[in-house]
This record gives sequence, structure tokens and C-alpha cells, in this order.
Amino acid sequence: MIELAAGVIVTGASGARLPFAGYILFADDVASVEPARALTDTLRARSALAPIVAIDQEGGRIMRLRAGAEPIPPMMALGALDDEEAAFDAGGALAHDLRRIGCTLDFAPVLDLALQARNTVIGTRAFGGSPELVTRLGGALARGLRAGGITPVFKHFPGHGATSFDTHLGAARLESDESTLRTRDLAPFAACAPSAAAIMASHVAVPAIDGDRPASLSRRLLTGILREAWGYDGVIFTDCMQMDAIAKGVGTVRGVTEAIAAGADCALVSHDPALAQEAAEHLARAVERGDLPLGRLQEAHGRVQRLRALAQPPLDLDALAPHPGIGRRIAREAVTIVRGMSRADALADLAVIFGEGSLAAHAPALEEFRAALDPNDDQQSAMLAALRRSNRRAVVLTHRAHLHPRQARAVDAILEHAPDALVVSTGEPYDLPQFTRARHLLAAYGNDDVSLAGLADVIFLGEPCKGVLPVALA
Repeated sequence: MIELAAGVIVTGASGARLPFAGYILFADDVASVEPARALTDTLRARSALAPIVAIDQEGGRIMRLRAGAEPIPPMMALGALDDEEAAFDAGGALAHDLRRIGCTLDFAPVLDLALQARNTVIGTRAFGGSPELVTRLGGALARGLRAGGITPVFKHFPGHGATSFDTHLGAARLESDESTLRTRDLAPFAACAPSAAAIMASHVAVPAIDGDRPASLSRRLLTGILREAWGYDGVIFTDCMQMDAIAKGVGTVRGVTEAIAAGADCALVSHDPALAQEAAEHLARAVERGDLPLGRLQEAHGRVQRLRALAQPPLDLDALAPHPGIGRRIAREAVTIVRGMSRADALADLAVIFGEGSLAAHAPALEEFRAALDPNDDQQSAMLAALRRSNRRAVVLTHRAHLHPRQARAVDAILEHAPDALVVSTGEPYDLPQFTRARHLLAAYGNDDVSLAGLADVIFLGEPCKGVLPVALA
């Protein structure tokens, strides 16, 4: 019974003793391609049937494998570009790199809608705010992954984008009536479910459907909607059961059993194989006591086994990339000109950067001044003094200024001093309405390296861009 129970759990790659359904890789496991491949070769050697070897490789800030991989910008850049062929090629590029290190499954694409300006757990991970846009581009990315031999997992059912709280940190609720949920948040999942081999359930509660019960533990959502209403017969994964929404509620160990009882087929206990073993033992005892029907565990196990059988063999480490440069092209073409012009001069400009990232990495002659996301008065004074000393035109890279009032005030002070400054939003573009003084206003959707490389191509080299805002602004 314990092996049957372990066969519906995915856990961390290091230290696991039971033959689990599979293993999830994180950044420390995939610091570079060669050792990552050696690790997955070891994992495959443990079992006659290839285990699930999973990873979160979405694009933007959620890229566990970076060294030696094609950089992909956040999905919101794809939303701004609105190009299904580019989304398909991005999926193929992701699949190629994941196959090289021996992965079989990617927890992507995100089908959440960008609907809440304060939501940073999803943010630019979403393609945009329109169910139709998210469905088309999420479907295209998934087809690219599948064509490249990687199983996509659509997430985070029933939608995490309209929430304002992060389930890593505690309970989150999707506060809408059922009719709105079905035409909005649920719509991309309903559209993609018929072709999906796997869907991930979030820990978001949906009061209109099942009170305060997290979706991952909700029979009404997993069995009632996914299985019975939509006829979905693929694997239902849970999001990580070590997230605080579960760990500080029902608890990880008991939560795994409750998730399987509700209709989930595979529970993630991502970080602690010892805790995963404890969860498997609890699940096995629940079946032995009759608290959970054996048939339910067997059904879940059977679905997971069928998913494992889809695994494609790894690619050679030196296999040629199918779409080299696709990430930078997406980042470049997605840049959105809100008003004014997009040209700057790397030899004559000073970049003020709030938060992370470096534009000078792609324009070495550019002078940079780095500021905190919420700069204090002394930092703001130093920033303005640097602008006056340089006598250069300012390029200002903002990041979530709508959530950082001091940053918004600092940008306003820059614009008062330098009204011709080029202002670029490098996160969710909800901060754009803050910059009423800006004559030249752009959106770039990310401050990761490939996003800033694409931005540099536009503002310094004059490369064409054609992005359109993929979210509604207040």
C-alpha cells in the first residue's frame, strides 16, 4: 500500500527513499546543464518506468534552469506581442532545454488572468487580462512544449490572478460570483482541458463554489467541475502542499490525503522528501482504515502511471536549439510605446533603475544610477544630484511604482527636473497611470536580462516594436 501511496506524490530530488511518482527540480538542482543531466539520469535509473521529472520553467523570473538555456521573457511579454507562432516557438525552446537535462514535464503555462494590480505572485507570469488572449497563447505555448517532447501542466486552476494574497504565505480567496468565475477565471481552463494531460490546482479558496476550502482540497472544484462537468480525465496535480495556505491550515501530511480524496491524482511535497514519506504513510493508513476508498487511490495512481508513460527520452546535451534568439525577439517586439518616442542614446543618457536589472549590460557606455524600490529622501536627493552632474538625458526604469509610493514620487521629481526623460515600466504596467508628466512612456514587462536586452534593442538601436498593453489600466 505504501508504494501505491508514494506513487501519487512528487517530491524533491535529493534524499528520497521511497519510489515516488516523480521529482521536482529547483534552481540549486539545475545550476548548469551537465550536473542537472547527471542528476536526472540517476533518478531514471531508480525505476523501470521513468519517473516524472518536473520543473517550473515559465519564463521571466520563474526560470529554474538559466545557465546554458534559451532565456525567455515573462509571459506578459508574449501577451503584449499577441503572436501564437512566437508562443509556440517559445514552448519549443523551453522543451528543448528541459529535454537536454532530462525533464519530462513543465509546470507551465500559467492560465491565470492578470486582473489585480496588487497581485505580484502572478503578475507578469500571466499572459494578460483577457480569457481569450490567455487561452490562445497558453494553448500555443503548451503545443510547443508537447511538440518538443515535454508535458505541459496548465496552472493554477481555478485561477490565482484576481486574488491579492499569495498562497505561499497563507490563505487566498477568489472573491467573485459563480457566473463571473465561469466566464472569466475558469474560462481558459475549460477551453484547454480537453487537450490537457495535466492541470495543477491552486490553494485558492472560491467562496462562491466551496466556501473557504482551498481548491486543491475541494471535491466540488476538482471532481464536480473538472471531472464531472468538463469530462476531464488527465492528471490533477496539487500546488506544493508545503505552502503556508496548506501547511498552516490543514497541514501538509493530512492535506495530501484530503487532496487525493477530493479528486487530485498527484500531490506535490516539493521540498522535503521525509515529509513526503510521512504523507505517503498517512495516505496508506487512511486507505487501510477505510477512510479513503482503495479505488480512489488506484484511480489516481493509474492516471499518474499513464502520465509517466508519456515521458520522452532525454536529448543529447549538444543538441541544436530549434529557435535560437526567440526570447530576445519576443522581448524586443513586445515593448509597448504608450506615448512619445522610444529612442534614446546609450552614449548620452543616464539610466535610473529602480530595483534590479542592468541596462548598461547591453549598452556599455551608458551611465547607471541604481535606486531602491522605495527610495528614501537621501537616496532621492543623491539620484537628482547625479542627474544634474551628468547633464545627460534620463532613461528611467520603474518597477511596480504603483505599489511603492516613494518610487512614484521620485519619478515625478525626475520628470520635474528632466521633463524629456524616457520612462519605462519594467513590471506589470499598472504603474503607467502614475506618470502623467512623462512625455515618453514605454512598457517592457520585465527587468530580467533578456527583457532588458530587448528593451535596449528598441531604445538604443531603433529596432521595431509592436507591443500592445495586455491588461486593462484604471
